[in-house]
Amino acid sequence: MTDNLDFAYRIYYDYQNYLEYSLTNRRVKHSDILPLIDRLREGNIFTVTEAGKSAEGRDIFLIKAGTGKTKVFLWSQMHGDESTATRALFDIFNFFLLKDNYNSFKDTLFDKLTIYFMPMVNPDGAELFKRTNIFDIDINRDFVRLQTPEAKLLKDTFNKINAEFGFNLHDQSILYSAGHNFNTATLSFLAPAFDAEKSVNSVRENSMKLIGSMFNTVNSFIPGHIAKYPDDFEPRAFGDNFQGLGMSTILIESGGWKDDQEKQYIRKLNFITLLIGLKSIAEESYNDVALDIYDSIPFNEKDLMDLVLRNLRYKNNGYEYFVDIGIIRTEINGSLSSEYFVKSSIEEIGDLSILFGYEDLDLMGMEVIPGKTFPEEFSSIEDFKKMNIHSLYADGYTNIILSDNNLNEEITELPINIIKKSKTIDTSIKVGSPANLIIQRENKIIYIVLNGFLYDPSRQTGSIKNGMILH
Repeated sequence: MTDNLDFAYRIYYDYQNYLEYSLTNRRVKHSDILPLIDRLREGNIFTVTEAGKSAEGRDIFLIKAGTGKTKVFLWSQMHGDESTATRALFDIFNFFLLKDNYNSFKDTLFDKLTIYFMPMVNPDGAELFKRTNIFDIDINRDFVRLQTPEAKLLKDTFNKINAEFGFNLHDQSILYSAGHNFNTATLSFLAPAFDAEKSVNSVRENSMKLIGSMFNTVNSFIPGHIAKYPDDFEPRAFGDNFQGLGMSTILIESGGWKDDQEKQYIRKLNFITLLIGLKSIAEESYNDVALDIYDSIPFNEKDLMDLVLRNLRYKNNGYEYFVDIGIIRTEINGSLSSEYFVKSSIEEIGDLSILFGYEDLDLMGMEVIPGKTFPEEFSSIEDFKKMNIHSLYADGYTNIILSDNNLNEEITELPINIIKKSKTIDTSIKVGSPANLIIQRENKIIYIVLNGFLYDPSRQTGSIKNGMILH
C-alpha cells in the first residue's frame, strides 16, 4: 500500500467519483438511505442484514465487507441530528463498489479486515432530526440501563462482532475551537477513557496511536483545525464502555468549517479520515506512531460564536462605553423534518477579545442602538408583503407590528420580526435578548442585525433566513 499522505491526496482529488449525490444536506432520514441500502445488496462486496428495529419499527441495518482476520465496527447517527459521518459512510460504500485505480488497495483491505457498518443507529430521531430517540432518551447515555431498543441492539451487535477496533461517529457543536484560538474544531478525536482515573492500557493505547496516524495525515488538509474531545470518563456512554470491554474505540466528532452549513466539506474529510484509519489498521502501521502525537492535539474549547461585533460605542443609562457583542444562532426544527429556522440571542457583551466569530467585524468608530419597530400596524402578513423590505432595512426597522393575534409560534418565515398588537416589547440590548441591532456611524445606518443575521442595507448584501415573533 502507498504512503498515507500520498494516498489521502489522491482520494481527496478523486472524491467526486464517490460522492453520494442523493444525500445533499444534513437532514438525512431513514427513507433517504433505504434505496442506497438496497443497492448494496447487489453484487458480492457487501452483506446486508436487518440487525433489528427501532422503537417505531424502522429497520436498523448492519453492513459487512471483507473477510479479513481483524474486525472493525463503525456506527453513526446514534444521535438523530448528527448525520455527517452517515453521509461519508455512503461515500465509502460507493468507493468500495466502483472498479477503478484503487482496486488493489480495496482487495488488500478486504483481505486483511472484516468491516461492519451500522450507518443509522437512531432512525426515529433522524426522522425528526433530533438528538434523542422517540422516547427522548439519549441512546449514548443508555449503555447501562438499556431502556431503548436501539441501545440494546448496538450492544448486542458489539457482543456478536467482537471487533478489535471501533469508530464511534458523531457531530459536535460548530462553536468549538481547536484550543484557545480562532480555528474551528472541524474534526475532534478521542480515545475514550474506560475508568475515572483515565488509565491507559494496550487497548486504549491502540486507539491513541490510530488517532495519531489519522491526525498526521488529515492535519495536512486542515492544519490547526483538529482537536481532542474532553476525556472525562462517562460511565453511561457506549464508547467508554466498549473501550473497557476490549475494543479499541475512536470517537470522531464533526464540528464546524466556515461557509459549510451542510457540512459537505467536513463529510469529505470524514471520508478521507476513515479510509486512512482502515488503511492504518490493515497495515498495522499505527503501531509505529508515537503516543505523544495524540497528547499534542489541543482540546476542544468553546471559544466561538456565530457573529462577533467589536469595538462598538454604546450609550445606556447616561453612560457611554465601548463593547463587543457576541451572538449565537440556534436552529429550530420546522413543521417539516426537512426544514429549519433560526432563533438568535445575544450571548455576551463586553470584552470578547478571547472569543471569535464565524463572522467577526471590527466596527471601531460606529455606534450600536436597538433595532427599530415600524410605527404603522399591519393588518395581515399579506398586507406587510406589499412593502419594500429593503427600504425598511435601510431605515433600521427590524420589527413590525401585526394585528393578527393568532400567532402563537416563536418563529416567522418572514425576514423580519413580528410584534403582536398591544404587546409591549423590551428591545434593549442585553444578554439573552434577541439580536436585533442597528450599527451606525454619525447617524447613518451601516448595518442592521436582524435575528442575528448581518445585513448591509446600502449594498443589499447579507441573508436573513427568518425572523422571530417577539413575546
